[in-house]
Amino acid sequence: MDARSKLRARRGAAALAAALALAWPGRLAAQYTDPPAPAAYALRGVTVVQADGRRQEGVTLIVRGRFVEAIGAGIEIPADAQILEGDSLVVYPGLVDAQGTAAYEFPKVEVDRREVASWDPPRALQGFTPHRRVVDVLQATGASLAAQRKKGVVAAAVHPTDAMMPGRGALLLFRKSVKAPNELVLDPVLGPVFTFRGGQGVYPGTLFGVLAFYRQSFEDATRLRRVAAEYARDPRGLTPPPFDPDYAVLQEVMGGGTPVYFAADLAEDIRRALDLAERYQLRPVIVGGREAWRVADRLKAANVPVLVSLDFPKPQLWKPDAKKDTGAAGLDAAVLQEKRRIEEAYANPAKLAAAGVRFALTSGGGKADLREGARKAIEYGLTEDAALRAVTATPAELYGVGHLARIEVGLPATFVVANGPLFAEATRVVYTFVEGALEKGDAGKARANGEKPAVVLTGTWETDLETADGKLSGRMTLEQQGSTFSGTLSTVEFGELRIRNGTVSGDRIRFTVVVDAGGQTLELEFGGTAKGDEMTGSGNSPMGTVTFTARRSSGPGGDR
Repeated sequence: MDARSKLRARRGAAALAAALALAWPGRLAAQYTDPPAPAAYALRGVTVVQADGRRQEGVTLIVRGRFVEAIGAGIEIPADAQILEGDSLVVYPGLVDAQGTAAYEFPKVEVDRREVASWDPPRALQGFTPHRRVVDVLQATGASLAAQRKKGVVAAAVHPTDAMMPGRGALLLFRKSVKAPNELVLDPVLGPVFTFRGGQGVYPGTLFGVLAFYRQSFEDATRLRRVAAEYARDPRGLTPPPFDPDYAVLQEVMGGGTPVYFAADLAEDIRRALDLAERYQLRPVIVGGREAWRVADRLKAANVPVLVSLDFPKPQLWKPDAKKDTGAAGLDAAVLQEKRRIEEAYANPAKLAAAGVRFALTSGGGKADLREGARKAIEYGLTEDAALRAVTATPAELYGVGHLARIEVGLPATFVVANGPLFAEATRVVYTFVEGALEKGDAGKARANGEKPAVVLTGTWETDLETADGKLSGRMTLEQQGSTFSGTLSTVEFGELRIRNGTVSGDRIRFTVVVDAGGQTLELEFGGTAKGDEMTGSGNSPMGTVTFTARRSSGPGGDR
């Protein structure tokens, strides 16, 4: 090596060491464990599946900042991009949970029930509080939503459902790094939620009372609107009408300008909701809808969408995993009744699809896993294409954010990357992107269910690391067990570094190098390919992309 090359190597080592030790001191002090995001990501050799079923195979997808920069075959990968090998990966639109979950809490109202007349209670006990808004009491942050992002969920509508008229929900985008709840909000105020739940030991405490209360409330809201209109026309001799925030919400939804989310599972409750909607010119959306298939014709005729909960009833008597029975043979009446009820819920989405009813599949407020529930619906007749639309395009369109379900150049890079067909049981989410920010999925399980290793990595590897400022040389010592491996990377500049979380799927490898930088721990992610005794790939560091090449000098086959 000539003097100039040695100087470049020393500078490169010094620059990398300085960056590892000094970059982002505030984050390091807070146990910073992830490398900073690269300038761009390149998903190479992936299949892109759009919400409408269109497929592009063997393409490269470039993400730069918040946006998709390029999609297509033969695209040149930018030098500053971190490469994510993808010849077995599939890119889908991100999952949009039309009735999801995020942390919020309405203030608790303290009431001395000894002073409450059951026939004339405060509205908080009745559950008549449609003016309340989730956005005003939202507590969620980007970090608190990580578990959902790891499962591919990129956005959710959060609806309160714990009272008769509990309030208005909000639409959230699950941005990764935000700390202020308001930075998650896409739509701060959705339509109000109406349920058929009675008051807390007060009127209206029965279904009959709830229905009467709804009718009386809408009549009162209509009267207040007329009084206000008359006062606006000519205020002489009239007392100014009071502002009532709850009746203002009812006035807003009458006429159909704002949707009303009716929480209803039973067919008869859905009919009650549709009757109220017809009488007061509401625009209903059914939430839950377990028996919506029973009133599919009416839902279709009125163009009423259904947010179908995948929180299916749990078997108590019926044993679905037992040997397949032949019809009712061997089942007593109670077991058979439960089996039919549960299987009707499983088949509900397929029947709605066959009837032409517009529907989305939901977690039921975070109670069910979207992909797992969709698999059950597919098992009972729903097509995979319809299931994909029901967790992507349909909910996005219902909430006015249809672009979230499109993977296109210039749009925000918000999508999910899986290691196989989205609804296959063995498939795992590898990455979720939300506006260009990457969240790793359950990578260990994803790769464990992937291809069998095509290469054995056990041995010693002479390694060169190329940075923007020069080359570092070192030696990797690896030990492989099945599809996982671990070991060490030794360099003159950094000493011995741990290698962990190594995985092999086919000839593709991924591993983490753990660096102790100034008493703090950094984890640098690398990925690439290994064929025979040669290994190549790249990783990301605080100073940019690092590429590596390695050649085995000794291993299972003996010294070389």
